Amino acid sequence: MAYTEVAQYWDLVPAVVGGIIGALAGGIPAWLLAKRQSDETLRRDNEQRVENEKALAFSAGVKLLNIANSVFSLDNHVKMCMALRQRPGSENMQPWQVLIPQIGHTDEAEIRFSSEEMAIFAKAQELDYMHNLMLLALRNATSLETFRQYCIMRKEFQTIGPKPASFNGQIGSAWLTAEQVESLKQYTIPLNNVAEGLEAGLEKDVNLVRAVAERFDKITSKYFGLEKFMAISLPSDEELAAKQVPPDNIEANSVS
Repeated sequence: MAYTEVAQYWDLVPAVVGGIIGALAGGIPAWLLAKRQSDETLRRDNEQRVENEKALAFSAGVKLLNIANSVFSLDNHVKMCMALRQRPGSENMQPWQVLIPQIGHTDEAEIRFSSEEMAIFAKAQELDYMHNLMLLALRNATSLETFRQYCIMRKEFQTIGPKPASFNGQIGSAWLTAEQVESLKQYTIPLNNVAEGLEAGLEKDVNLVRAVAERFDKITSKYFGLEKFMAISLPSDEELAAKQVPPDNIEANSVS
């Protein structure tokens, strides 16, 4: 009896082994095919992710360029106006007398970096740089709003302030007595404070935009493993200084 049972058991071994080998023969190719398809899907997904991140980084770079243009444009205008006070005979001119309104600066104050754009720099472990980008956008918006408020204040002051008695091109001149100057201080002091604060703030904006722009390509190129991604070129201090000199045909107003 025992011999018969053992014989029957061993008779099953070839069938079982054959079934396992057959399952492996059919399953291994299917597994290899599924793995290859999975690897291909992962590869395509990774490529798509990298392309999406490149698009986000490029979008951040374009916004940075727009902010830089906004900062330099406003800084040039303010410094060009303030430079009138450096001319002989105009040293006593007040900021409100030389800083005139400027048309433009409509959408630049709305520029903000999205969380998706900032995630690129977070993944690159550049948290300080991410902070500076966001700070730059905020500073630019603040400077533009400050200038807008200054223009509103100056326009309101014009309704009660001295009226020009003569014009040199687009620049009007009005002569005031010491008593008139004193009576207008409640309006001119706030105007001067805003103008001077704006000029000082723009100096910091320029320094920040230079520091941020200089590192943009280095960080993005390293993150994407490229030799160069998006280099941002800014005008030199010398080039900016050449634009911040008032035209020769403009003379500062005089107040006595």
